[in-house]
Amino acid sequence: MATVETWATEKLSEYTAIYPFVGTEWLWLTVAVVFWLWWHFKTSAKENEEHESIKSQGLSSKSYEEHKADW
Repeated sequence: MATVETWATEKLSEYTAIYPFVGTEWLWLTVAVVFWLWWHFKTSAKENEEHESIKSQGLSSKSYEEHKADW
């Protein structure tokens, strides 16, 4: 891998890549966005499941302290 000593434009043409995996930025962005969306949907589903469980027990809104999530 190249070590950049100066950022002068005439010197930059001598280097091939200044960091590894050049050109894969869109792939990593896509992976990150898909993971982010998956995590949000999974978390939302789990929270809805917990809320439905508490609601089905017929508890009032004041009894939430006894049923905090164990995360």
